[in-house]
Amino acid sequence: MQTVLALIVLGLLGLIALQVAASRQFRARILTLASELRNAPPTRNIEAALPPMVADFARRAGADPGRPVRVASFHQSGEIRLRPGGAFTKIAAWQLVSLGRPGFLWDARATGVLPRFHVLEAYVGGAGQLEARAFGSIPVAREKGPETDLGEAFRYLAELPWAPDAILGNPDLSWRVTGADTVEVRMKAAGGTARVTFRFDRAGDIVAMEAKGRPARDIEGRSARFDWRGRFWDYREIGPRRLPAQAEVGYVYPSGHEVYFRGEITGYHLSA
Repeated sequence: MQTVLALIVLGLLGLIALQVAASRQFRARILTLASELRNAPPTRNIEAALPPMVADFARRAGADPGRPVRVASFHQSGEIRLRPGGAFTKIAAWQLVSLGRPGFLWDARATGVLPRFHVLEAYVGGAGQLEARAFGSIPVAREKGPETDLGEAFRYLAELPWAPDAILGNPDLSWRVTGADTVEVRMKAAGGTARVTFRFDRAGDIVAMEAKGRPARDIEGRSARFDWRGRFWDYREIGPRRLPAQAEVGYVYPSGHEVYFRGEITGYHLSA
């Protein structure tokens, strides 16, 4: 009996050791990606090429094209669905955004007594990746390839209201006015060209975004493309920039529009 118990204990200790090692390896990969973003080129002054309402938005946020910066970082609290129609789970996340070249890293964890999953979503060096792990160590989903590259390029564009310095200083982005209160921003990715349209309110703040055909997964987990919509609100000073503190985003599925993420950002920082 004692021998059986000893074997069980040794087996459990072995599993724990493997989980700890896998978790550390995952964390090391996140830190490596963060280092690549921090070493990306700084912003350049492209203000003269921007539509006036775009440049005005970034200027009012506090961005200064005369002061090059490399990355912005901030924290998020919010909730997310991992599949269409699923329940929301509360999360806490840290995000790093490259400002002079397209790139970001999103490191999110479920909150609570027992964290249930850890999600890495990134676009670094033109490559997108999405990975989810149970308990921080057990891989349950992993996506790479041209469709993921394109999908993460869409995300980088959609979150530019949180990166006003990139608006004034990222030469890989192209802008054009599409209406009295709308502009389109686009960039090339390995899987195609990502395009996002922003809508401005009368005060000149970006309050909504939409995009056609972003790569996604349907309710059966199959690769698909859906239109994409989001909202921004609650503009205020967060660290050195005036930003929309709250946002939500969702897909337009065949059954209708469904929000899958809503969150609030805090603790905004810039690094040269």
